[in-house]
Amino acid sequence: MPSDRPDPSEFLAMAQRMLRELFGETHSDEEPWAEATRSSRESRAREPSPEEQRENLTFALATRAVEALEDLALNVAAIRQRLERTQTDAPDPEKGDTPGH
Repeated sequence: MPSDRPDPSEFLAMAQRMLRELFGETHSDEEPWAEATRSSRESRAREPSPEEQRENLTFALATRAVEALEDLALNVAAIRQRLERTQTDAPDPEKGDTPGH
C-alpha cells in the first residue's frame, strides 16, 4: 500500500551528506602536502589539539546520532508493517466477518 509519508532512507542519506559536507571542509585551508612533509617522529608524537579533539568528538557523536536514527527508522518501519498486517488480517464487522472465519 503506497503512502505519502517521507522515506526514512532519504532523510538518513541527507543527514549523512550534511555531516560529510560539515566535516569534510575542516582541513581545506591546509596545503595538501603539509601532512606528508612533517617528519614521521613529529606526526607520531603529536597530540591532537583541543580543536581537533572537539571536532573528532563532535563527528563521533553525530555519527552515533545518525546510526540511532537509522535504528529508529528501521523500528518504525517494522511497526508500520505489523500494523498494516494486523489491519488487513482483522475481520470487518460491517461485512459480517467473525474472528476465526
